[in-house]
Amino acid sequence: MDLFETIMINVIFIIFPLVFCLLYQSYNQTLNKEKSDLFLDFALISSFYLILRFGLKMSIQPPILLFNIPLVLAYLKKRNANIILLSICIISYYSFYFKIPLSFLILEYVIYYVIYQLWNKKKWNISILINLLLLGKCIGMGVAILCLFASLNLHILDYVIINFSFVVITKFTIYLFERAEEVLSLHLKLKEFQKEKKLRESLFKITHEIKNPIAVCKGYLDMFDVNNIEHSRKYVPILKDEIARVLILLEDFLSINKIKIEKEIMDVNLLLESIYQNFVPILEDRNIEAIFDIHEDELFMLGDYNRLSQVLINIIKNSIEAISNKKRGYLKVSLEENLNYLKIIIEDNGKGMTKEELDKIKEPFFTTKEKGTGLGIYLSNEIIKEHGGTIEYLSEVEKGTIVTITFPRKQTEFALF
Repeated sequence: MDLFETIMINVIFIIFPLVFCLLYQSYNQTLNKEKSDLFLDFALISSFYLILRFGLKMSIQPPILLFNIPLVLAYLKKRNANIILLSICIISYYSFYFKIPLSFLILEYVIYYVIYQLWNKKKWNISILINLLLLGKCIGMGVAILCLFASLNLHILDYVIINFSFVVITKFTIYLFERAEEVLSLHLKLKEFQKEKKLRESLFKITHEIKNPIAVCKGYLDMFDVNNIEHSRKYVPILKDEIARVLILLEDFLSINKIKIEKEIMDVNLLLESIYQNFVPILEDRNIEAIFDIHEDELFMLGDYNRLSQVLINIIKNSIEAISNKKRGYLKVSLEENLNYLKIIIEDNGKGMTKEELDKIKEPFFTTKEKGTGLGIYLSNEIIKEHGGTIEYLSEVEKGTIVTITFPRKQTEFALF
């Protein structure tokens, strides 16, 4: 195996945990700075372990200098606790396996820390710190050769190759890590831009939705004659409906930022029974055949009873409204469970939805109803997400819709008693 291939393999051992850490940060939207720093610390320790355990020899020498690369990165990222931990590990390894005097090693790594503190205090350029640390380690290696020369049979050429490789690999690793951080920063900025864009679109849509009923109210008020009783009978109900629509829209919109889940042990069957009793009068009035597959056995889960009730009521209400008065309505709510998941399935024979409507059904402000706010399904989806579950819609025009709510047992910590 040639030197270049050896260098690249060692770089992979060092950089892989760091890249994995950055990728995880880029795709985890809830990760705060404290947790990000914790993952970085873990990645640096993992890099140290991989190069210690699997690093390939350069010349006749094990990659003892490469152990210092995670330490250099810890210095660059100002991870003080990690700096101390890695320094202790490296000192212990050098002293135990290579019999380098402990006092010499402690002095050497204390000097590195003093250099770091000076750099941090003086606000020097980052390249100064890197070069000083690399130079110090190469000099320290040269001094250590006096102790190691006999046991390692290390020649001057080997010394030059080892130090050159160390400098090259360190510089290359830092370059890759910095480029990866730039990509991560760009990705996070893009996500923030998308959030801002989505917020602007939401504000535009809410403004548009509010403007319509207000415009209707203004139009009728312009025509309204307070002395005309017929106008009062005709226009007041319309004005009330439009104002109620605005209030519902604002209430739903405000609920988007107030989704708080308070989980407790709840009985799913009891939840379905309660919802069924609420809908009995409406189902009988609309002549809808309703089947609620409710078991007598208790089925417990950790969830927010009120929020899940809100979701199911919204879905069932949508199903009822989708069923035409001209045909015999059918609504079925059933449970399906095993060791891996619990599913709540709501089926109806309503008017159904087109593929285009299905693709947009979870978007905020999208609605197929004349007076809908377009936020009910969006809020329901967010609530189920907070429970670790999913909502899936399967629909066909004039045949009906099937809504499946799935809760993975492991993620939502179900307990079946």
